Amino acid sequence: MKINQPVTQREYEFPAGATLMSTTDNQSHITYANDAFIEVSGFTREEIHGQPHNLVRHPDMPQEAFADMWATLKGGEPWTALVKNRRKNGDHYWVRANATPVVRNGKTTGYMSVRTKASREEIAAAERLYQDFREGHAGTRRFHKGLIIRSGVMALKSVFQTLSVRSRIRSALVATVPGMALGAACVGVSGAALGGVVAVAAALAFAASLWLEAQIAQPLEEVNAQALRVVAGEHTELHSPP
Repeated sequence: MKINQPVTQREYEFPAGATLMSTTDNQSHITYANDAFIEVSGFTREEIHGQPHNLVRHPDMPQEAFADMWATLKGGEPWTALVKNRRKNGDHYWVRANATPVVRNGKTTGYMSVRTKASREEIAAAERLYQDFREGHAGTRRFHKGLIIRSGVMALKSVFQTLSVRSRIRSALVATVPGMALGAACVGVSGAALGGVVAVAAALAFAASLWLEAQIAQPLEEVNAQALRVVAGEHTELHSPP
């Protein structure tokens, strides 16, 4: 990983309303940077244009964060996390970075990043977390699409961070089946009758899952996909209703 020097560990405060935006080609070379990004980075437009985006990478950022970012972007999905960037003079600034692939005619042609000011609470938490990663003390924590989740035996603590809406609907309804079976057993149902209750409960849960997925999950997935296409720059024609 490229290590940019020098660093001063002085924080540069930029206006809360500023939005730092940049785009790159497929090789992560900067093709556009807005005025806010130019000013906050401390570089001139000529110094930034055509350069690798890691020009502003701060050495305090853990390698795992950028490995996760690229795995997410290469998978065609957006990535959001707190990032500590380095200015030209070695000072730093914290941002909430939102990166997404730029798509043209179904193919990724580059990447776009929009960054906003992070809160003091977010920064404090990120500083502790990233220090743990740098020093090898992250334990079971790892990056997953910008989120911090647990692996190994602690994975259950993070399961709802990564579950899709569709999966949450299914898991919630599946969980009702043993509950109904237990309730039936408590009132004296047993043997074949109890098996029948379980079968009916499973069938109802399956039917309810299909209905809820069609009513909730599918529309959300379609809206999300459309939003990602718009953010990524993949324009679609809008047809007026007949």
